[in-house]
Amino acid sequence: MWSKSYRMSLGTQPSFSSVEEKQKSGNGRAIFLILLLIAIACATVFLTRHEEKKKPQKPPAPVTVATAKTADIPIHLRSIGAVTPMNAVSVKARIGGRIVSIHFKEGETVERRQLLFTIDPRPARADYLKAESDVAKQEAVIAQAKAAIDKDKAVLAQVKADLTKNQALAHLAQVNAQRFGALAKAGAVSEVEAERRETDMESTAATVVAGQANIQNAEAQIVADKANLQNAYAQLASAKAVLENARVQLNFTTVNSPISGRTGKILVLQGNNVRADEDVLVTINQISPIYVEFSVPADQFELVQKYKQDNLRVAVLLKGHDAERLGKVTFTDNTVDNTTGTVKLKAEFDNSDSMLWPGKYVDVLLTLTTLKNAIAIPTQAVQTGQSGQFVWVLKNEKTAHMQPVKVGPSVDGLTAIESGIAAGDTVVTDGQIQLAEGGKVQISGSEDASEVSAKHTEPIQTIPGPPQ
Repeated sequence: MWSKSYRMSLGTQPSFSSVEEKQKSGNGRAIFLILLLIAIACATVFLTRHEEKKKPQKPPAPVTVATAKTADIPIHLRSIGAVTPMNAVSVKARIGGRIVSIHFKEGETVERRQLLFTIDPRPARADYLKAESDVAKQEAVIAQAKAAIDKDKAVLAQVKADLTKNQALAHLAQVNAQRFGALAKAGAVSEVEAERRETDMESTAATVVAGQANIQNAEAQIVADKANLQNAYAQLASAKAVLENARVQLNFTTVNSPISGRTGKILVLQGNNVRADEDVLVTINQISPIYVEFSVPADQFELVQKYKQDNLRVAVLLKGHDAERLGKVTFTDNTVDNTTGTVKLKAEFDNSDSMLWPGKYVDVLLTLTTLKNAIAIPTQAVQTGQSGQFVWVLKNEKTAHMQPVKVGPSVDGLTAIESGIAAGDTVVTDGQIQLAEGGKVQISGSEDASEVSAKHTEPIQTIPGPPQ
């Protein structure tokens, strides 16, 4: 029984030969897969190289080039300026009345003191004539006062002469009275004669006293007449002041131009009444010379101060005109406008051709200084990438190389290069979009950096908006 069961258990175990066969079968499949992958990779490489051989090579990129040269590059600040008149006057009447004449045409250029308007002069002329007669009247009063003083002086002189005479008679009468009084006591003359001499003495003494009173009265009269003369002088001065005012008012009936300039629209026509110092008759703007007001950023103002001693040159560019107008800075504001962060400047221009018109906005170029012998290339040669600005430089006139550069100011289509290239280097100015590092190029055109058109002007600083 035990032997039967033992034989049954031995009959269920697998044989060693079947296990080995299975292992050999798995290794074969792995080897097959590896060989298949290698075959696929080889086929792919073969096909790729075959396609590359069939694909035509990229032709050289056509480009336009320029040669870097040395040039003088001015440093500019650009702004938008407002043209303002050097003087602007609103002409008003200084006296009220009706306008009877207009002596100019609207928009006409007038000179200083030129007659513009005439206001009805008749009321002012009548006041002037009355004031003139009052002056003449006061002058007559003064003449009378002077004559009265002269007369009083003559009377005083006569009174003084009479007093001197009476004083002599009074002295003689006193001597006689004393002498006849002594003789009467001696019995040489009668008492009646002595009394008569005494009476003569008293009479002459009274005459002397009266003469002294007359002198005081004459002197008092002279003082009174002099006071009257001073009052007459005061009245004459007042009359003359009234006359002068009347003369001024009469002159105000003619309205003259206070400045030389161009007139605007006539605001009060002939036949209408005007009010003194209220109604504007016409405006006059002085446009030659003329001002252009502009602003520079506060952070650039230090440059303006730095080069201010060099008499900063200002150019105004007008649309449709090739020639620029040149002027000079005459005013710099004393504070920074906190609203705009700018500093206001003012430049004066001759404007003899009247091309600058008040109220017009113009492009302003403020020249600070000039970089001498700077490396310059056409502005369009400078490109901007992720790493900054660069230019395409040709090596041996066959391949393009990307060269990083440090860019300076730009003007008239030229850009100053502070570092990165040297004079004589060939740079690409057109066709950069087709270039790759080390790529072949074909030069289709060239230009000299010194001959770049001024139409590509790119000043280094643009200030938006007109000055406020």
